[in-house]
Amino acid sequence: VLAPELADSGIYISARCVETTRKQHKIYRGGMTTFAKIKHDIQQWLSQDKTAYTSTMFDLYKLPNDFPNFAQSQNLKDPYQRVKSLEEGLKNTIAHSHFFPHIQPYEFEGLLFSDVEIIDQILSSLQGASQIAKLKTIRGQFKTPEEINNSEETAPSKRLLKLYPSYDKVVYGPRIAKRIGLKKLRQECH
Repeated sequence: VLAPELADSGIYISARCVETTRKQHKIYRGGMTTFAKIKHDIQQWLSQDKTAYTSTMFDLYKLPNDFPNFAQSQNLKDPYQRVKSLEEGLKNTIAHSHFFPHIQPYEFEGLLFSDVEIIDQILSSLQGASQIAKLKTIRGQFKTPEEINNSEETAPSKRLLKLYPSYDKVVYGPRIAKRIGLKKLRQECH
């Protein structure tokens, strides 16, 4: 979704997942267990190419409790203020001029609620039944799509799975985001 927009400006990207575990010569990526693992990967990436810039796309929800500024950010009610505090802590900890941290207030699927009609167009084909009325009800309860997250059971991904049991984040998430478009995603989500 980001690559074509950035390529128009002469910026070329590659996405990587943080390494979380190595077992029997196999590398596991994704999901954060400790900040130390995140820090190691980011610092390694920054050292591999001195001309490259590195950013992150971490979800605020379920960050490890050893994350920089984690304890003090828990006292902040506003999710955007929490994100700002955590990003500042991450930036100060990595302390590299080519590092720009980004933490999403909630999970990736929150972004998809920027256009519930596109969600339904793509996912209703999986089961043959539209869920647009339920999607509109969910979206209407929140100021921004990023705020659709009350608990582990009501996170955006869980809501999509409840409505569309065949939903697969890796397969359908990027497809939906691409159809929505970066302009609309940026309008709806800070």
